Amino acid sequence: MDKFSLNELKLAIINNDIGKIIEISSKEPSFSSIKEAQEILSFINKANEILKKEKLKLFNNMQEVKKLQKYYQEAKEDSFNVEG
Repeated sequence: MDKFSLNELKLAIINNDIGKIIEISSKEPSFSSIKEAQEILSFINKANEILKKEKLKLFNNMQEVKKLQKYYQEAKEDSFNVEG
């Protein structure tokens, strides 16, 4: 399995690079000391927070799209129900 380094993870977090974070998530960490492993764990937790925020943002965007679709559909139906 591919591995990622602490620096690679740090850069993804600092740059808020969702794509890179997702790419790293399928790899194993590479570390040479307990201290480095603990630091990686800390950054993994930060990456998890970033992904949770992104997930919530996408969920909210999808809810808005659904509301707009419903509004558009209702408006379309109302335009065909003209009495005269």
